[in-house]
Amino acid sequence: MFFRSIRFKILLWYMLLLAATLFAFSAAVYGSFDKILIGNLEDLLSSRAEGVADALHTYMRTNNAQADRGMFLDIAKGWVEEKRKDPELMKLFVQILDAKGGRIVASKTMPLIAPLDKSDFEDVLDGEDDFDTLRGVAANDKKMKFRVYTKPVMENGKVSYIVQVAAPIDLVSLALHNLILSLIVLLPLTILLAGIPGVLLAGLTLRPVNKMIDTLRQITAENLKLKIHIPDTKDEVKRLADTFNDMIDRLDRSFSSQQNFIQDISYELKAPLVMLKGELEDVARNPYSREAHDAILRKCSEELGRFEAIIEDLLVLAKFDNSQMPLEIKKVNLTGVLEEMVRSVKAPAGDKDIALSSFLHNTIILDGDEDQLKRLFTNLFDNAVKYTRRKGRIIISAHRDGSYAKITVSDTGIGMPEDELPYIFDRFYQINKLRNNKNGFGLGLSIAKSIAESHKGRIEAESQPGKGSTFTVRLPMSYPA
Repeated sequence: MFFRSIRFKILLWYMLLLAATLFAFSAAVYGSFDKILIGNLEDLLSSRAEGVADALHTYMRTNNAQADRGMFLDIAKGWVEEKRKDPELMKLFVQILDAKGGRIVASKTMPLIAPLDKSDFEDVLDGEDDFDTLRGVAANDKKMKFRVYTKPVMENGKVSYIVQVAAPIDLVSLALHNLILSLIVLLPLTILLAGIPGVLLAGLTLRPVNKMIDTLRQITAENLKLKIHIPDTKDEVKRLADTFNDMIDRLDRSFSSQQNFIQDISYELKAPLVMLKGELEDVARNPYSREAHDAILRKCSEELGRFEAIIEDLLVLAKFDNSQMPLEIKKVNLTGVLEEMVRSVKAPAGDKDIALSSFLHNTIILDGDEDQLKRLFTNLFDNAVKYTRRKGRIIISAHRDGSYAKITVSDTGIGMPEDELPYIFDRFYQINKLRNNKNGFGLGLSIAKSIAESHKGRIEAESQPGKGSTFTVRLPMSYPA
């Protein structure tokens, strides 16, 4: 179980990143150490070669060497023999070459070193120093690699002789090898030791999450009032706790709304069915006149229509929820649609002495499903008439707002509390103080929102209790089919 936990994954990623960082650091240290060792060796070789050249020059002057270069061989051999036990030269190999690369004299332990490449030797004859790594055979017949520094000594613009100083690079390789061994041992040990506080830190970091898990396990459909403890921090854990609490609130409201909806719809569906059953049984038992019979049938038809409207709304919502609502997209004269719908609500508004005003002067053409758009605005217009008191006022307007069509429906109705506005578009939601009003089931605004969103638009609401409400619908002027 531990190996599948987030704690283990955090620890694993932590150790992998640490390993990658330490590996990169070790590679950088190794490369830097290699360059430093080689650089120090080259500095030593060049300084010794300079010393040899200067010492030979001084030695020749001390022994009054003349221009006769024949004496140079004896002088060079004498100097080398004299310096054979010099501690500064004991770890180095020195040889003196002529301008053709032939050996003039060398230290007794001088290994047999491969000559320079032709191109490198030509550069030396031109007066350039040269560093190179060459293979050679030591006095004990052991094959080795040597770092060789070749320095030409110039006189009168020509190479008089060449000083070549060499040193085995085995010591450098050994130091680098020891460094690698140390890193091989220390890197895993460091990673493992770092894993111990990593486990503790991961556990400490995830402790609030474990508390949330314990709390969430206690939450059921009957216990949605239980809240997750919010830590006194401003990090992702607090955001997670806030998100869970918001989700629990939404679930609580959703369950409450659905329970209320089930109660309401059970009543509303049962009432017409009971009435239909009673009327039909009464007709079957008692003879009625033609007029009474027709009146009963009309009443039954009205109740069936109401029953059908409820079922239709539920089916529409189900289709929108499952993205199965087909839209017949075409060019729609929205202004004409709104004008037609305004005329249709004049009669019910007039029955309540509601002043109805509309401002639809600009022609608005957009791509959309005309029937669904009519359903959207029918819900808004009917709600405005339904919840506006007698002698109230309703204002309907539409105009272009950038690339959107902006339609507003304002009324002077009973209004809604501000704390309930975020939920009025939820499925089955009904405002508490309107629950006794059996004119709706909390489906109309939810359907309106689904239609607006299916047209890539949105719907918003503003309201104050006792002062009225304003619904704003924004639809894009060009909707891709």
